[in-house]
Amino acid sequence: MNANEFCNVYTSQTLGGLEMIEAQFTETVFGKHAHAGFVISVVDAGVMHFSHRGESHNALPGELSIVAPDELHTGSKGRGEGWRYRALYPSEERIRALNQSLFGVEQTPYFRQSVITDACLSQQMQTLLHKLAHGAEALDIEVHWETLLVNLLRQSFYQGSEPRFTKAQSNVELVRDWLADRYDQKVSLDYAAELAGISKFHLIKEFKRLYQLTPHQYQIQQRLNHARAQLKRGISAVDVALNCGFHDQSHFSKAFVSTMGISPSAYQQQFFTR
Repeated sequence: MNANEFCNVYTSQTLGGLEMIEAQFTETVFGKHAHAGFVISVVDAGVMHFSHRGESHNALPGELSIVAPDELHTGSKGRGEGWRYRALYPSEERIRALNQSLFGVEQTPYFRQSVITDACLSQQMQTLLHKLAHGAEALDIEVHWETLLVNLLRQSFYQGSEPRFTKAQSNVELVRDWLADRYDQKVSLDYAAELAGISKFHLIKEFKRLYQLTPHQYQIQQRLNHARAQLKRGISAVDVALNCGFHDQSHFSKAFVSTMGISPSAYQQQFFTR
């Protein structure tokens, strides 16, 4: 491997051991090969050249590429000094199950495009990768992962009317109350969807339609509500962060400032200096 090249492989326990890589290649050329699962990648810099289904493609910065299981493809730099990219490797079973849940189609989906130029999908992919790299909360990561996969299926595979959800009517209010009661806990999107009796994506969609927030965003708002109450009682910001389920004081302060416009300590000070 060239001195300017690197390839780091990670797994996400939050997403069931999902494999992901971050890599940069300048001179390496990948011959024809295939993977057991899907490969969803985004180019961060340079140009990624690859052949796929008998055609040549160039993926530019911000563009996504997707290769299905057992599809032969190559990889090399398109031009210049090489390319840097990040990729996720969901299993065929995961994508197949989601496809059936959304569209009632019991088969592995066929993506027509090898390179996907879509600013929204690109942003969703990069946001998810950022959250994975910086240890975001499990529920937050799960929501972004599920949303990305569904939007990939809907925009790149499915054409026609909106999918019909045939499962039981959503009990979203029950999930909302369940989240409110567990504002200080790490919870599972799988269990929340099971509680509602619908798919994870349907839960996210209905929850956002009703409350203008994702389940994770709602839980954060509940944490902040309890945090303000505890700060007013004189509890230290460090203890409040711990009591309310934030990962650490830094995450707490960032969320608090984002909502209130001032730091937790500045907020608290207002109630003890009058």
